[in-house]
Amino acid sequence: MTEVTRLLDKLSEAERPFAGGKGGTLARLYQAGYPVPEGLVVLPSAFDGDRLTAEGWEEVKVKLADLRRAKDSEPAFAVRSSALSEDSAQASFAGEFETVLDVRTDEMVRDAIHTVRRSRHSERVQAYSEAKGMEPLHDMAVVVQRLVLADISGVLFTADPVSGSHMRMTGNFVYGFGEELVSGEAEPYTFTFERPKGTYDGPEDVGRHARKLYKLAVRLEKELGCPQDIEWAV
Repeated sequence: MTEVTRLLDKLSEAERPFAGGKGGTLARLYQAGYPVPEGLVVLPSAFDGDRLTAEGWEEVKVKLADLRRAKDSEPAFAVRSSALSEDSAQASFAGEFETVLDVRTDEMVRDAIHTVRRSRHSERVQAYSEAKGMEPLHDMAVVVQRLVLADISGVLFTADPVSGSHMRMTGNFVYGFGEELVSGEAEPYTFTFERPKGTYDGPEDVGRHARKLYKLAVRLEKELGCPQDIEWAV
């Protein structure tokens, strides 16, 4: 019987298109050795409408148990959207679909998966789709990852988003979880890297991690072949 969920380290290249933009890319980067939190992708075939099938739910529970055994007994999880049209060259859908953080029990994970999946019908998703000239209904996978209990969370653009310059990387960050940043609910702090040496300009709290962040960003840009907006956390 074909599985309808996949751990990030097991998602094949052929399955990536069915895992959505976020799920497919996270699996690719996890398998390439980037510091991506462990997790699983719930494929669209695991759903009947917006609810998990009995088979899909059984597979989710088995994989959650695998993730719990990997380190501590009761980790927190982040449940995130991965629509098949999300994080594409045509549209990002940043902050449009729901994200549910700090879920721990199996029942909480199941409820969060349903919440995320149902968000594809929201008015804001419909409006964004219309603005992009896209069909209003989006098929969606759902990603469940171990939650990083972040002190600092941010986004780094490897090409300046205002000028388009490839000689400057521009980043934003907030303290705590990054959901308030990507949803636009919090006023972020800003920092930059100047190429070719990665000269950092910004607050010291990020400056302590600047060299590692810059090297990862350069490597990731080469891996994916074009400028990226990278979600990161400390």
